[in-house]
Amino acid sequence: MSNSQRLSSEQRARLERLGERGVLSREQVAAVLDELDRERGAAWGSRTAVWEVLGYIGGALVLGAAVLLVGMHWEDLAVPARVALLVAATLALVGAGLVMAGGPRALRAFGEAEPSARSRIVSALVALASCTAALAVASGVDVLESLAASGTGLLVALLGYVVVGGLPVLLVAVGFSVGVVAAAVAEWFDSSSPAHTTGLVALGAVWTALAVLGVVRHRRPVLGAGVLIALAGAQYAVGQGPSWVGYGLTLLIGLLCFGGYLVERAVVLLALGVLAVTVAVPEAVWDWTGGAVGGPVVVLLVGVVFLAASALGLRLRRRAPVSDQR
Repeated sequence: MSNSQRLSSEQRARLERLGERGVLSREQVAAVLDELDRERGAAWGSRTAVWEVLGYIGGALVLGAAVLLVGMHWEDLAVPARVALLVAATLALVGAGLVMAGGPRALRAFGEAEPSARSRIVSALVALASCTAALAVASGVDVLESLAASGTGLLVALLGYVVVGGLPVLLVAVGFSVGVVAAAVAEWFDSSSPAHTTGLVALGAVWTALAVLGVVRHRRPVLGAGVLIALAGAQYAVGQGPSWVGYGLTLLIGLLCFGGYLVERAVVLLALGVLAVTVAVPEAVWDWTGGAVGGPVVVLLVGVVFLAASALGLRLRRRAPVSDQR
């Protein structure tokens, strides 16, 4: 609703006088005013969304400018200059977040406040700052570059989440945690070592536990991320061997997802359970038959598993209360 269509204070007073004279009932006057206020709120909500998108674009442009500047002159820059540029970009993003939040005092309040457009923008800026901080460390060290960079990004992102409490920076923290595990395992273990599977499955279990225990505010996105990390670890074993460990873990994770759905009623658990079972069953059949089963049979088997998982999922959904089916 445009400004010309909204009631001025004089028009609102006239509408209230109609109620006082009995032309309109009090309930009718209140209903009209409530509807107009609701339309105004929706209009302001759409405007807020525009400013929120502009904030995201601004943060992305700052990061893009830093990457472009470094990329154009990277080979010509000494290591200290490279680090200085990336640190400057990090400080610029953090400073933009502070300005957007309204200062350090307002920033501290974001951790406990309800999510808003401003808090999401600040969270996105801090997430980008953790990325540039990781790049700065990777550019400045010669030993354990990947591990040091991922660790720095993880620390900055976790600190940002403690202060801001937004989903963007939390998801970046999850990503950096995967980088830390992958870099550590690659540094100290052979590619065929079970440490890759063990590390990722354990990391997925940690994030899943944090979500289940309510340590993080965004429980269901983190729950899904934890399960996906564990599935990635299980599937790593399929390619590196022994394959039965890989599809066995994948199937176990899928069954745990179905069991968790009965308690948590999170659709992400149901979807990932279906995915895990759909992947694990054909892998098991292929392994048991020594690859004798042809491609069409595998496709048929996948279809059957999908149908069975779909039937199971629908049955579980019907048992769930309507308020929990989300």
